[in-house]
Amino acid sequence: MEKWGAMVYLLLIGVLLFIGKALKTRVPFLNRIVLPSALLGGVVGLAFFHLAIPGGYPIDVETMTSIVYHMLALGFITLTLKEHKPTKNKKKIWSTGMIITSTYALQGFIGILMVLLFFADKSVAAGMLLPLGFGQGPGLATSFATNWTEMLTGELTSSVAIGASYSVVGFLFGGSIGVLLINIISRKRGTERVKQYEDTSIEKATIEVDTVKEISIIDGLTVQVVIISIIYGLVWLTLFLLNKVLLPLGDVGETIFGLLVGFNFIIGIFYALLFKLILKITSNKGINVSFAKNDYILSNLSSLFFNFMITGAVLTITFGFIAEYGWLLLSISIVGAIFTLFYVYYVTKKVYTVHNGEYFVGLFGMLTGVASTGIALLKGIDSKLETPVAEELAMGSATAITMALPLFGLLMLPSLAYGSENETLFNLIALFGCLLYCLTMFVILLVRGKRRVN
Repeated sequence: MEKWGAMVYLLLIGVLLFIGKALKTRVPFLNRIVLPSALLGGVVGLAFFHLAIPGGYPIDVETMTSIVYHMLALGFITLTLKEHKPTKNKKKIWSTGMIITSTYALQGFIGILMVLLFFADKSVAAGMLLPLGFGQGPGLATSFATNWTEMLTGELTSSVAIGASYSVVGFLFGGSIGVLLINIISRKRGTERVKQYEDTSIEKATIEVDTVKEISIIDGLTVQVVIISIIYGLVWLTLFLLNKVLLPLGDVGETIFGLLVGFNFIIGIFYALLFKLILKITSNKGINVSFAKNDYILSNLSSLFFNFMITGAVLTITFGFIAEYGWLLLSISIVGAIFTLFYVYYVTKKVYTVHNGEYFVGLFGMLTGVASTGIALLKGIDSKLETPVAEELAMGSATAITMALPLFGLLMLPSLAYGSENETLFNLIALFGCLLYCLTMFVILLVRGKRRVN
């Protein structure tokens, strides 16, 4: 059975995804909240292996974390390869990105501040996971938690569990409070309230049949998988070469390499953008390369990767860490959710001249769950996605990744000085850096709002 290895966990995730989808479809209560099937399947698996089986069944957290780590990178590569429609108002897209990024910074400030004030015996890394779990979902939260293992608990199992738990709590806040917000907005507008929230697409695609024995989408799927494999292979090759160059430099080189390993998805995004540029240049020369990219298949593949990532991340949670970190997790999550709610409500009122409710609900869902949570909530008041909000949220999140890079750098500072005499100084730099970042974005947004840029 040794040959099965990680394959057993991939099969397990697939079964749990099916169970989650079945429960989401058939259980009325679960239809009334915005809860991803992937998350539901993960929770079912978590309960089964830790509660239903006497003594609990030990899941290899290291293997499951590796699956989440790779699915995150593959998901970002696939999303980058997909062609995004140009928007008519690029200024509005940047405003949306600034709202997303400033909320990340606000969440980071709240997380670090609460640890310093109320949980001084813990590392600030436990607070810095708030924006990563809420704003970016389980993949990035568990990835950073893996790099911060020494700072958090010293054990990979408990550290990864903290990152994944922030994400689960964020999903629950976004899905439940978000539905309440939808009902309030619908009542004010006098519109019919949505009673069920299905995580299904409203778009359809036509599959062309070339012959009786061949369906073209199979070839298209193979091409996309091969391209994604090549790009991710380049990511591995890059890290392999950097490992040879940086490790001989000592502790500094080892630290830098550790950061690059954690940011493997950014390296993947770079190569995906390079591939798209090569395709564009080749196409401009009159060479037909349309076969190399199929947006419909890429959308489905990205959904596959992220669903596997979410379910796998939930399965990394262990109940052993709750006794030590339960109150910290709950208190920081509650305060973070409340500040996120009121900040997003205020700033969307000031920034957008139309569709304020749609932007508010969508952004709140994105900033406590993931992009799909925001879109699912948006469907509650814009069932057919007739407003431009959904597309602008997607494009805004893309610009936010660029603007959030300095913020990620701030969050990495405490790990560089951990255990040294500069640890307190670096913690304070991260704290006030997040606050300054948020305030700067906030002032710019208010100025743009007064000038009616959007």
